[in-house]
Amino acid sequence: MLLLERYKQLLQVGHFIPCERSILQVSEEVWIKWKERLLVERMEHKSKPILLKLEENHFHWEETCWWMLAGNFGGKVNGSAFQALADATPLSLLNRHQNQPYQVEALLLGQAGLLEQHFHETYPRLLQKEFRFLRKKYGLKPIHEPIKFSRMRPGNFPTIRLAQLAVLISRYQHFFSRFRSANQVEEIREWLSVTAGTYWHDHYRFEDRSVPCAKNLGQSMVENILINTVCPLLYTYGQCKNEFRFQEKALDWLTALPAEQHRICRGFGLLGIRSGNAFDAQALTELHNQYCTQLRCLDCMIGHSLLKENQDQAPQSTLTLISG
Repeated sequence: MLLLERYKQLLQVGHFIPCERSILQVSEEVWIKWKERLLVERMEHKSKPILLKLEENHFHWEETCWWMLAGNFGGKVNGSAFQALADATPLSLLNRHQNQPYQVEALLLGQAGLLEQHFHETYPRLLQKEFRFLRKKYGLKPIHEPIKFSRMRPGNFPTIRLAQLAVLISRYQHFFSRFRSANQVEEIREWLSVTAGTYWHDHYRFEDRSVPCAKNLGQSMVENILINTVCPLLYTYGQCKNEFRFQEKALDWLTALPAEQHRICRGFGLLGIRSGNAFDAQALTELHNQYCTQLRCLDCMIGHSLLKENQDQAPQSTLTLISG
């Protein structure tokens, strides 16, 4: 009965997680084993939408990579719309215009529905004219999902992200092959370090001038892409091809990347559980989302450890009652 009561108490205590008052009692050994398992579970969860997309496009890894990358550039607000854009504008089509960056930009912005208004400035008028021609040539249909500008900093505006994507596409072909062949995470960082075209130097939106500022793809965004697109893709590829080295590479790169600074990591940090790298942060995210918020303490190694410790400390007579 004591064990059951302790479990009930555990569920009622925490505000952030149930065991927050006693979590520091758990040994480092338990934490290391559990985080390794949590990270694998995290990668398995991230593999699911990738596998679904691969089945849909007949296991075309480059197009799947483009779809993932586009969603990542869209962020939480426009991720779904950017993936719809990737579906409506295949990478194979964009690559035909790789040598004309403004055409790639016209295709992305036009397919996103951002070239529909009447423009006065020369550059957006050029993009609009180019898109109208390409739309008719290829029979393209812009997406219906609205592109949003609210709830984000200007540097994350969809116009800026699409302009950066256009530069990336114009600079490189075969994204996934590059990710797969890279030996060091720094190689990917270098490839992803792009700057939007000159028009965007003093614009965040069309025909709305701003203080001049180069629109670089920042370090935190590059790391976000590595964590949420590159590593899950490599892990899934290794899984599909039975080549463990790609799964190992993905996990190694997560160890080399800094931890994300989001609500979950901050919450654990306040409890004294620090994230030393992206490996830790992803493991803690999985712990919080799949165990803590669902009150799966009995399925959790941390919960097991805390309950076992209390059971071991209980009087002998009580333990007899429990086993009986």
